[in-house]
Amino acid sequence: MKMFSRLGLSVLVALPAAVHAQQPPRSNGGGGAVEAPPVIITGNPLGSALLDMVRPADVLEGAKLGLRLESTLGETLANETGVSSSYFGPNASRPIIRGLDGERVRILQNGTAVLDASGSSPDHGVAVEPLTVDRIEIVRGPATLLYGGSAIGGVVNAIDNRIPTFAPEKGISGAAQLRLGGAADERAGVVKLDGGTEKFALHVDAFRRDTSDLRIPGLAWSARRIATDPTNPENTARNRLPNSASTTDGMAVGGSALFERGHLGISAAQYNSNYGTVAEREVTIDQRQNRYDLAGELRDLGFVETAKLHVGYTDYRHTEFEGVDPGTTFKHKGYDARLDLRHRQVGLLEGAFGFQLQNSRFQALGDEAFVPPVDTRTASAFVYEEAPVGPIRFSAGARVDSVRMTADEQLPNFTPTESRDFTASSGSAGALYPFGGEYAIAANLSYTERAPNYAEVFANGPHIATGLFEVGNRGQRLERSTAIDLAIRKRSGSATGSIGVFAQRFSNFIALLPSGAVDGGTGLPISTFEGVRANLRGVEAEARFHVVDIEDREFHVDVRGDYTRAENATTGTPLPRIAPLRMSVAATWREAGMTGRFEAIRASSQNRVTDNELATDGYTLVNARITYVVPRMLPVKLELFLRANNLLNEEIRIHTSTLKDIAPMAGRNFMVGVNGSF
Repeated sequence: MKMFSRLGLSVLVALPAAVHAQQPPRSNGGGGAVEAPPVIITGNPLGSALLDMVRPADVLEGAKLGLRLESTLGETLANETGVSSSYFGPNASRPIIRGLDGERVRILQNGTAVLDASGSSPDHGVAVEPLTVDRIEIVRGPATLLYGGSAIGGVVNAIDNRIPTFAPEKGISGAAQLRLGGAADERAGVVKLDGGTEKFALHVDAFRRDTSDLRIPGLAWSARRIATDPTNPENTARNRLPNSASTTDGMAVGGSALFERGHLGISAAQYNSNYGTVAEREVTIDQRQNRYDLAGELRDLGFVETAKLHVGYTDYRHTEFEGVDPGTTFKHKGYDARLDLRHRQVGLLEGAFGFQLQNSRFQALGDEAFVPPVDTRTASAFVYEEAPVGPIRFSAGARVDSVRMTADEQLPNFTPTESRDFTASSGSAGALYPFGGEYAIAANLSYTERAPNYAEVFANGPHIATGLFEVGNRGQRLERSTAIDLAIRKRSGSATGSIGVFAQRFSNFIALLPSGAVDGGTGLPISTFEGVRANLRGVEAEARFHVVDIEDREFHVDVRGDYTRAENATTGTPLPRIAPLRMSVAATWREAGMTGRFEAIRASSQNRVTDNELATDGYTLVNARITYVVPRMLPVKLELFLRANNLLNEEIRIHTSTLKDIAPMAGRNFMVGVNGSF
């Protein structure tokens, strides 16, 4: 594997290529009125254009993805509207959507589940390498029910071309990227090659990333944290975040048979990462994942217009090392299979239905195993329909999940073999009303049920990453919520964008709450998973002002903002780790092969905190990026870039992070790189 990665980087240096430049919005030729290009959301069974969809969604691809690309999926998406991250240092970070995280945000790779251990603990990294991803879709709000109750917070789908659906026009194409610098002295690169004929397509990629301990502005510990533990010798760490270095590499190969009415393909991928956990100076995690996928599509099957099948099998494990000695090992093995069937129009109805099966086994083995080995089997059925009635387009969907969890071994702290069965039902209805030629109003109402996960039912042990002795509830009930989204969107003209509000009410929100007791064996405070009433509500807004938009020149300004307020309705106290009000403004210009972007993000302080949670100061994050497309002299397209982050060298602590008071974000840093394609 290491030899392959080094070979890939050698090819990268010898054959630099450029990523495709971002396509400008369509202009009316006068430099004023612009219509945003349609972006297709593959998570929608009907493939509706983004601005025609009832659901709120975002897409990152091309240059937009390149602007955001970080070493983890969570940090790559952290500044998108309504999204923050669980930041457990620079190597482990999951997206948090509208205040919901962990198992409530479903992370997919090409439409099927990423079966790692990241949902069980914030120190476990997501086994997806952003360098290899071509497109990331974020779907939030009620319409996520098509992916089950575990998507109650949102869906993040990372899409790559590892199972190609077509062959390049010239028989072969490639892309590569080399990145150097940043606050972690990153050395990273990726190579992608695609080839094929009319009957067959092949894809190969390889990547490697090495980083040092993260440079930070000043002390690692916050003043508030030092005040609670002034004699701790670890509170003096300065300028570098201890134990935050990492090495990550991987490769993939895939191929498809192409035929007139569809395709059928397979792929195999390997992901390896070794990184420090930040929370414990001597602990590192060695992460390994092998993933195998099968995907196919058939068209024109009579009543069924299109049938899409995707099966993903994952064999994941990671070991936590205390120095050189192996400690707890986590394993997650299983498959996720999904069949989507789009039917022909019946009267006014256009829609799709489908089935999903997931079978996985999660194991935590060692002294810090806080859950027993658990088998989870899920069978699901879903339907989604749209119908135009006059100018209004209505949509509705429903899903049923049958879940069985079995803790099948008796270990210390755990009971003998025990099973729990859940049947979760969810539904939603929405409408979109266009008016004035440029505007549309969207509304969506949903009811969602989520089966609890293995930790919420069976946990009974020390969880070092959270510093708690966690105890599940064998009698845990379904998590239930009702949500509403309202938004107004403007799709064309000199200004485009949307503003929306959402509210979500949980009648049974499963939360990890302090019990007031202390475990006698470990000395850790005991917290239990309990159901409480909870309310979340917020606002999300984004706008683009097209100042100049002609063939070879573009200048636009983006403005964004989001705010989420969440509280435990049983006690009236705030829920923990909720992002504060954020606002941002960014200016982008493009001219004669040069593109520049300057952005400022302002996050307010967060003083609405729950028990045992410290407040967080606000910050201003200023970033800049400039890219230059080299005039083509070779059969390759080269793009050079320079990226500067946190230009003010602010001490930035993310309130949604469990480590915010001992692990700040990176200080001022600069990165250079080259992208390309042929």
